[in-house]
Amino acid sequence: MPHGLPDAIREQEEGFFLGIMSRTSFLLFVFYGTSEEDKRSCTDMQNMLITRRISLCVLIGVLVSMLSSCSTLGPSELKVYSPELLPEERASITLGKLSPEHMYYQEVTTLDPKCADYIQELSIYDAEINDTFVVHISLPPDYQEGQTYPMVVMTDGVWRLSDHPELRPMMVDGEIEPVILVSIGYPVGYDHDEIRVRDLNTEAESYLHFVVDNLVPYLSEIFPVDPENMTLTGHSRGGFWTIFAMFNNDTIGKNTFQNFYIGSPYFPSETKGMHIEDLEKAYYAREKDLEYNVYFAVGGEEGNEYIPPLNAFVGLLEGRNYAGLVMEYDIYEGCKHDTVFKPSIREALLMFYGVEGV
Repeated sequence: MPHGLPDAIREQEEGFFLGIMSRTSFLLFVFYGTSEEDKRSCTDMQNMLITRRISLCVLIGVLVSMLSSCSTLGPSELKVYSPELLPEERASITLGKLSPEHMYYQEVTTLDPKCADYIQELSIYDAEINDTFVVHISLPPDYQEGQTYPMVVMTDGVWRLSDHPELRPMMVDGEIEPVILVSIGYPVGYDHDEIRVRDLNTEAESYLHFVVDNLVPYLSEIFPVDPENMTLTGHSRGGFWTIFAMFNNDTIGKNTFQNFYIGSPYFPSETKGMHIEDLEKAYYAREKDLEYNVYFAVGGEEGNEYIPPLNAFVGLLEGRNYAGLVMEYDIYEGCKHDTVFKPSIREALLMFYGVEGV
């Protein structure tokens, strides 16, 4: 995938700067280029000085305008996102069984030997991010072609693989509706700490575009997904990104998701200088409705880095009185940062898809 600006944008920028240089050169000529003969022919030296001063002011204004325009030409504004799969992205897709090379293959097949058959593995390239993602999908027990199913999309897929067999009994036992489980991960050998910073912080917008423009539409092509009942989940950095996605669900997100699980969000996280509070403030400035089901969770042993800021944020949302917001928040006593996801995702699914009377 070649890097650099698209030709149309590059030509537009070149024209912009050539125009600026042309106008600047002319004004410099006016300011400095008056010949001595012309000066002597002036009947009023004061008028000439006034003209030069005006020209200098105009020159300064042009230069300031040029600098201001340059400052707005950031990479995010130059990046163009396709609203659907590009031909090379579609051609990259492969779908098969769970690979034995996955770092947690042995763990999940020990939990449930059958998962080697019901967990499918999809590889898909994204041109805007210029990288390949490995996605795992498990269809519900007693899956039927003619029926549509809610879909749960989980970030940090490398650590979510075991949730496929662990959450499946909730469907078998009738605790929740049958759902399609999806976890987004990476090829074998990736540095997961580094790649998470890219997708969940630096390229948060690009990652959301990948999910809503490419992944969800493709999965909806090949599986009977209920478009009105989808969930997005994220924990830690993924919790930050899920908040980013929620507050951009009405714009970038195309209102794809109706439910959000947000576990132990990492409040120091930011994307393009915007922290969690900034994302909420920007949303509140344009919308007073937040018609989603949202489940917040944090471990009781997570300490001051997670519990007080999440308490404050949940209080902020309650104080906003967003129309349509249905929100639950639980602190899991005895749970640490790396153990709170398992029990809390179960409660979130009960909130979103619980079967009454069970």
